[in-house]
Amino acid sequence: MNRIRAFSHIARSVVSAIAAACALASPALWAQTDAWPNKSVKVIVPYGAGGGTDILARLVSQKLSEKWGQAVVIENRPGADAILGTEQAARSRPDGYTLVFIAPTHVLNPGMRSSLPYDTVKDFAPITMVAATPFALVVNNQVPVKSVRDLLALAKSQPGKLTFGSAESSSRLAGELFKNLGQVDILNVQYKSLPTELSDIAGGHINMGFASLTSVLQFHKAGTMKVLGVSGNARSPLAPDIPTMAEQGLAGFDVSAWYGFCAPAGSPPAIITKIRNDVAEVMALADVKTGLLQAGAVGVASSPEEFRQFIETEIVKSARIIKAAGIKVE
Repeated sequence: MNRIRAFSHIARSVVSAIAAACALASPALWAQTDAWPNKSVKVIVPYGAGGGTDILARLVSQKLSEKWGQAVVIENRPGADAILGTEQAARSRPDGYTLVFIAPTHVLNPGMRSSLPYDTVKDFAPITMVAATPFALVVNNQVPVKSVRDLLALAKSQPGKLTFGSAESSSRLAGELFKNLGQVDILNVQYKSLPTELSDIAGGHINMGFASLTSVLQFHKAGTMKVLGVSGNARSPLAPDIPTMAEQGLAGFDVSAWYGFCAPAGSPPAIITKIRNDVAEVMALADVKTGLLQAGAVGVASSPEEFRQFIETEIVKSARIIKAAGIKVE
């Protein structure tokens, strides 16, 4: 009985000690969160400068910098279908001072690669989706077509002659899906960066490409390329002259682009919540809404859990599309 009383006393003492420690640690933790950020924050963009992902990352990061009173530095780390920059983010210290701005390639790579140097789900803490935009089919001005139907007819008359560029997994998937749905044979030319691919399309070195409307809208407006169609069920309000792919007889072309923030796994939940809330506040600003629309995107402010569920669902969905398109896993 004495041993039981002694053990009970020890147990109560341990519980009391833990409670006291938590009481002391909790204010310290929140004080640390309240002080965050007290230095510059780095946002890794695993794509080249000038593309749609980079444009949106800079737009939102600039406003976060103003809100936080600290520099938010964009670090472009393109290469290997965004794997190089994404791996760097996964290996970064989980303290909230390194974030990564992800796009569809993030969920495509698990289905495109036999192995990755990180776990797409376990090594990241989703924060929020930022924006979404339809995918666009763009051709150089020398291609003698005015519509998706024209392009399909041309491709069928010249099997294996036309070329489409892809600087990342998402554009490759879009091209392969186009081939599958349209029953055409078009050759893929791979690029290391989207700006280089778009430059080659504009210069007539390749015939076409698939990219987010954000990436190609400026070229469409300038008349240096022709955007023949966009994904989705409705035309973009920023380019109402561009019909959807479905309108032109290519139903099922449901590839879209989206963008969002993640942090390395293990980042403090309180900081994750703060970043998400601050991003939502920034996205509500009139000039940010205007900037997004000018880029052909629509703002989204999901919760961390909603973004996590979206990512996990898209990984499964993308793998299914990749298999159906017959894309060989590298």
